[in-house]
Amino acid sequence: AILTYKKRWEIETAFRAMKSSGFNIEDTHMRDMDRIARLVAMVCMALVWAYLVGEHKDINIKPIRILKHGRKEKSLVKYGLEEISTILLRPTYTPKFDVFKFLSCRTFVRLNVFE
Repeated sequence: AILTYKKRWEIETAFRAMKSSGFNIEDTHMRDMDRIARLVAMVCMALVWAYLVGEHKDINIKPIRILKHGRKEKSLVKYGLEEISTILLRPTYTPKFDVFKFLSCRTFVRLNVFE
């Protein structure tokens, strides 16, 4: 039961990141299933990209602050998404690492994203 709940929690966390906690996918108000499927596929790739950037920044650059209750202040996806958006929206910002290297096909193959 614990393993099943853990998998369910991972799925819920991914949906939260796709919706209210990051990509706001529900704000599109799309109805065409083909378009929705393509959008979800693109958002899934963006979600993996944001996660990898957030994980790298958390481990190698600046750890996410731990709150009093012991959990992180923000998710790895949110942390990565903030870094990516800062790089794209602030041309004078100098990042400490190349976020675009995480878009390499080798990265996604290593993670079995294409399987």
